[in-house]
Amino acid sequence: MSSDFLKGKTGLFKTIIIGVAIGIATVLVSMFIFAAIIYFLGIDRAFTVPLSTLSLGFGSFAAAFFVSKKIGNKGYLTGTAVGLITFAAVTVISLIVNRTGLTVNTLFHFIIIVLASAIGGIIGVNKGKGKKLI
Repeated sequence: MSSDFLKGKTGLFKTIIIGVAIGIATVLVSMFIFAAIIYFLGIDRAFTVPLSTLSLGFGSFAAAFFVSKKIGNKGYLTGTAVGLITFAAVTVISLIVNRTGLTVNTLFHFIIIVLASAIGGIIGVNKGKGKKLI
């Protein structure tokens, strides 16, 4: 499926758009869950920034997992590409909204997003390839 799938650019574009939508949905759901935990358990609001970054990692993982599973090969490259695109989008949006420039937190975002996406891509490609013995 991988070589046939990559020949059609509309199929690849559609898969990437669906992957982005899955990533955004995952980020929103995990942020909602973390917000509920913070609210109901009375946790300090200082934890919102790391939990938001973790949510972004979950979303990047889910997007890369989906796209890599659909493409079917080179999961590390696909996942890294999805991570770099996600990082670029988040960085541009944060620079527009905040205007404080690049900080050390930007480096942490880069590491978390790209690693989560690469792992998601690798797992997405390898999911279901092995024979189940039991």
